[in-house]
Amino acid sequence: MKIRFLFVFLFGLALIWSCKHEPVFQGEHDPEMIKTYRNNSTPVSKMDSLASVNFITKQKLTEVYELMSLYSVNRNDTVMRNILFPQIKSYFQEKDSLNIQRLLKEMDSLKVNYTEIRGLDLSKKDSLIPDSIRNVNYWVRYYSKDKKLIDSLPKSAKYVLKKEPKKFKHEFIFYFEDLNDLQETKDTISSGVTQ
Repeated sequence: MKIRFLFVFLFGLALIWSCKHEPVFQGEHDPEMIKTYRNNSTPVSKMDSLASVNFITKQKLTEVYELMSLYSVNRNDTVMRNILFPQIKSYFQEKDSLNIQRLLKEMDSLKVNYTEIRGLDLSKKDSLIPDSIRNVNYWVRYYSKDKKLIDSLPKSAKYVLKKEPKKFKHEFIFYFEDLNDLQETKDTISSGVTQ
């Protein structure tokens, strides 16, 4: 009787172990659609609340990471590289490509095919004045060719919403200053009073 109980227990444990849930990529990934991503301006009317800024921030992060993953997968295709790299650079105010190269190297080393942005956390202390630098913390999930999770990393980004006046309309263009791994900061200086 004890042997039968032990056998059933081990079989049940093995069954539970084999059925463990591994996260897989379930989003949409259409390379033809990704190739059309542009860092277009956003009308002021769409920037009317924190929720809309949050939505646009997530959208821009998703666009830049999907462009980079497509670039990384097609690294040997010169036509694709010539199309995608300028598009990626358009999301950065500084045309310095070091930030881009660092992220592409990270994606290459992990053999990333798909990405997903999660857990956006905009800083509540950021200024709402145009052209000011804002911060966002988020999680990026990297997935392999077979859509299995490779890694989930905490990241932070600094971005600017540049006001672009166009013929009686005010629009914003979204630029990233920096995309980094999330660092725990131990700042001993108080933030002070902002007006």
